[in-house]
Amino acid sequence: MTAAAVHAGLLARDKTPSRLELVSLPYFDAQKAGDHGFLQYMGKGNDGSLIYSVGFETASAPVIKAAKNLFSLGKAEIGKVTYVETRLVINKWMVLGGISSRLLGLTFIGRPLVTWGTQLAYRQIVSLVEETEAKLKAEKRRKEQKGQ
Repeated sequence: MTAAAVHAGLLARDKTPSRLELVSLPYFDAQKAGDHGFLQYMGKGNDGSLIYSVGFETASAPVIKAAKNLFSLGKAEIGKVTYVETRLVINKWMVLGGISSRLLGLTFIGRPLVTWGTQLAYRQIVSLVEETEAKLKAEKRRKEQKGQ
């Protein structure tokens, strides 16, 4: 969710957000088990692309595969969809805070932990967003060059 917020311009890339900035974000530390798999609109990217966050818990690979298969069965034209795996930048404080806050209902313990963990990982989150944007721009350039 934080990576989607960075991508959509809801958080500055050049400074670590404050606790208040993080907890003010839509969906921050708010996802319940029943919310997994639902798209949460975060905004638009610089290129006009729609940015969503979706929680898969630990089942991201099979869910993405199933969604792609479902779209191909229906011959749906949904345009370019890019899924970015963010588990690589999630640290133990974010996990512990999320479990404490959402699973155990101990938000007074969990929310500060997940917020602090997010602040610790923020540079990595921004780097992941910027790497993704660079890959998408490179793909677009290659397609444009092939079309010429």
